[in-house]
Amino acid sequence: MIEQWVQQAVGIYAVLGSAFFLVLIVAAGYLLVLLRDIATQVKNLTGKVEALTDKVTTVAEQVKSVTAEVGARTTGIVRMVDDSAQGAIRVLEMLAPVFVVYGAFVKVRSFARRRKR
Repeated sequence: MIEQWVQQAVGIYAVLGSAFFLVLIVAAGYLLVLLRDIATQVKNLTGKVEALTDKVTTVAEQVKSVTAEVGARTTGIVRMVDDSAQGAIRVLEMLAPVFVVYGAFVKVRSFARRRKR
């Protein structure tokens, strides 16, 4: 015959094991519900991410287009400014001898005035 304390210990173990098993079943059910909700949310987020990716791609293409257009315009403006600067330099090169002669004339004139005094 089995002693009474052994029977009680086995009984307590069986009751606690059964209670723990029930808790595990409830926890597993709750986790399954959470996982189903998470899966639904992930599907929704996937759709939103795909939509955002499409929008970002569209914006990137527009930025690329605008950048190319601005680059072309900038190149045109730089050429125009360069042409204008070259024209101005040509005029200064043609007028430089005149300015040198005029400056020399002014210096000689001021020197002559100082000599007369």
